[in-house]
Amino acid sequence: MGEYNFKLPKTPMKATIHEIYYSISGEGISVGIPTILLRFAGCSLRCGKMLDKKLWCDTPYALSPFAGEEMSVEEAFERIESLSRRPVQVLFTGGEPLEGKHKFFCTEIAKMIYKKRHNFYYEKPRVETNGKESIAGLDNMVFSIDYKLPGSGMEKHMNPENFHIIRERNEILDEVKFVVRDRADFDRACEVIEEFSLSRNLLFSPVARECSPQELSEWLKESAIPGTRLSLQIHKILWGNKRGV
Repeated sequence: MGEYNFKLPKTPMKATIHEIYYSISGEGISVGIPTILLRFAGCSLRCGKMLDKKLWCDTPYALSPFAGEEMSVEEAFERIESLSRRPVQVLFTGGEPLEGKHKFFCTEIAKMIYKKRHNFYYEKPRVETNGKESIAGLDNMVFSIDYKLPGSGMEKHMNPENFHIIRERNEILDEVKFVVRDRADFDRACEVIEEFSLSRNLLFSPVARECSPQELSEWLKESAIPGTRLSLQIHKILWGNKRGV
């Protein structure tokens, strides 16, 4: 078990959970794997909303910190265990799973998963996080971490330490995601990869209706940066914007 660099609160631990459901992983290196998703409510970032541009968040319904119900760690873990009789991946998403008290909640669930690791596909849950919240000390998780590019309007919130940590962890299941709005975003992503010496599981996803997958594919082919790949959202291909699938 990894060591944690912060103290857990003494009060009973609860978090606002938007939904917990069983589906398949929709994107990234774990795409297509049967997965239980735990979606937290609340995120302080508003990606894509700038000047005349629209918010592009996939889950705007979970952005409010009140968009869900309070659950204890025990209640959430019981729900996770009830959803599949076979080993599956567990994924924390949002909203933002590492914001505020949610980080402690994730830590406790991660401990429970490790203790019962024979019941899960991986002994560590996957965390989809926005690049703002620190991942320091979270050794019992693997990360799908965003770097917010200029087109998101959120680049100023990025925590540079996170991307040094990702490189130094050298965890084969970690991934860094770049959501690309235009060519300027793509070029900036290439700079970030060089700046932090990133070389593994570098995912590029196009902003829907603003950057075509075909165009982004051509840019990736031209650059041929080791470790990069196109990542499309298979859950949207299968079910559109339907929730809880």
